[in-house]
This record gives sequence, C-alpha cells and structure tokens, in this order.
Amino acid sequence: MIPSLFRGTLILSVLAFATSAIIADELSVDIVPPATAFDTPYEQWLARIKPETPFFEGILIEDIHSIPLKPWPKMGHGVQGLYLRFADYQVTDGRILELPPGGVMASQRHLFEMDVYIVDGSGYSLIQQEGSLPLRLEWKKGSLFSIPLNVRYQHFNDSDNVVRLLAVTSFPLVINVFNNVRFAFKNPYQFTDRFNGGPEYFASQQRVGLWRTQTNFVENVMTWKTHSNPARGKGNQTASWDMAGNKILYLHLSEFLPLSYKKAHRHSNEAFILVLSGVGYSLIWPGDKPGLRRRVDWNLGSLFVIPNYWYHQHFNPGSEPVRYLALQSRQLHKNLGLHFRDQLEKDAPEIKSEWQREINH
Repeated sequence: MIPSLFRGTLILSVLAFATSAIIADELSVDIVPPATAFDTPYEQWLARIKPETPFFEGILIEDIHSIPLKPWPKMGHGVQGLYLRFADYQVTDGRILELPPGGVMASQRHLFEMDVYIVDGSGYSLIQQEGSLPLRLEWKKGSLFSIPLNVRYQHFNDSDNVVRLLAVTSFPLVINVFNNVRFAFKNPYQFTDRFNGGPEYFASQQRVGLWRTQTNFVENVMTWKTHSNPARGKGNQTASWDMAGNKILYLHLSEFLPLSYKKAHRHSNEAFILVLSGVGYSLIWPGDKPGLRRRVDWNLGSLFVIPNYWYHQHFNPGSEPVRYLALQSRQLHKNLGLHFRDQLEKDAPEIKSEWQREINH
C-alpha cells in the first residue's frame, strides 16, 4: 500500500492605477540579513515574513479553487491569499490571490518574472512602463499571461463575483543571487526590449515550433490546441508558450487520454503543475529507487510540485482526458547549460502491475 501525499472608463482606471493607496512593494522593503552557512537568502527572507504573511508550505494543494485563503492587506484592501513555498524550491515560488467584487490589487513592479493564471472570475489588468500610458488587458477564467519584467501593473475585479488567480514567480532566484529585496522591488531600470507599451503586445501570436507559440496572452488554455508528442507516451499531446521575453520561466500544456499514462522522467528545473481537467495520480521517487515511490492523488484544481530531480510519472485511470498546465523554471536551466533530464522507456514491473490493478478494480 503506497501512502497518499499530498472593468470603469480608461480615465478612472488610470487614476485608480496611479493613486492606489497601497503599494505592494511594502511586501519586502528591508535588506535581507547576511546569509548564514545553513540558510539561503531566500530562506532567511521567508523566516522574516512568515509571521505576517498567509503561508502555505508543502507539495500539494488538493483544490486551488476552494482552499481557504487569509487576509493579505499588503496585496490590497479586501484581498485574500496565500504565499506558496513548495518543496525545497530555491528558484520559483507562488501565490494565490483573491480579489472581492470591485476589488483592486495593490500596484507593484519587480525585477523578477511572473506568470499569471486566472483560476476563477473575470476582470482586467493595467500594465504600464513608467512614463507611458497604461495598457489594459482584459481576462477571464482560464486566461494565462506573463507580467513584463519590472513593469508596473495592477489587477482589477470589475465584476460581481470574486476573482482568484495563481501567480508563479522567479523571486527566490533573484533574492538568492542579489541578497537585497530593495533591488528586486525598487529597481528603476526599464526593459524596453521586452515591453514597449504598444497596443499589439497582448494580441500578437507567432508559431516558433511544432507545438510552441510566442505570445504574451492566452485567452483560455482549455481551448488551446495541443499537438501530438508520442515521445512522452502514447496519445500524449503538448503545447508551450514563450511569453514576455522570459529567460527563467517557461509555460507548458499537456494532455493525455483516459486509461493511459506518461513515461517516467525527471529534470533539473522546478515545476508547478496545475490540473485543468480529469482525475488521476502521480508516482514520484528519488533517483533509481522506485521502491521509495510516493503517490500523489489529484483532480480538477489540484496544484502540486515534484521535488528537485525526482522521477515522476502521471497516470490517468479515469474516463476523460487529463489536461494540466506546468509553470516551470526550464528557461533558466537551459540558458545556463544546467537543464538535465532523462526518461525511463520501460516501467518498473511493480509500477506496471500497480497500474493494472488500478484500472481493473
């Protein structure tokens, strides 16, 4: 028995954007203390903010739609949320944020990359290069986009329902490298090569590979077309996106058929996995020790991660396709020549027999 783990006119919008009473830069205004031999700068920062920040630590959230959130005043009046520290990750982190009807998130900018997925609700964001007019991006449930690096932005809920979103960022890497939070949140440099404020920014799409698209906005990931990728398993379908000129974060979509599973593999990059449809489970294990495997059961709305460089294998014993979104640090590892991965072409006998019992019970 394997244990189970874990909208409003533009003028008013501009005024709201420019005069927001709360600036989320307050999240972290002090210089991080010098590192010790035991704690990374990121871990020291975590210890300091934990007492006043709604916090989740683990490897699995069973349902991102319904997990209870807590007030997070520094993110905006009436905003609730959770800061996500998953596994032993030192490159990426996450946060779940919920805006009440008519709610406004605190204005912020930062020198780390951020991908945003709209879990529930609809609204818009104002995204502004300093000295230019803001660009308005309207989104809804299932939308996916990336905040341009170090550009000021603010999310608005102009509906009668709550908005809940998931953001994955590269903040841990930035703080581990520079060991200075002011540098991350107060840096004036403008990356105009990544974002020039043009109206076409969120409308352009360009295929750059069989299943890879360069774009800065996906209106609905559930209707995005995937393409065959049998190398990852029979019936496997894949899509991926290059967004906002990111050099750390990478976005990838996968879908596989009922009564099927993907080949076991591992990789050096970190990955947040959000289940968009279907029910199933994953087996994860360290190194060449499948006997130490742990089972992670998941369903629609589950968010989980794989510990660094652990093998993992995803199984769909259900009656509908499984589709999931992976938010990864793959670009960083690839650009540094540190993207190590391998795949097992044959299943361990005990894993194969376990699968047969699962689908025949």
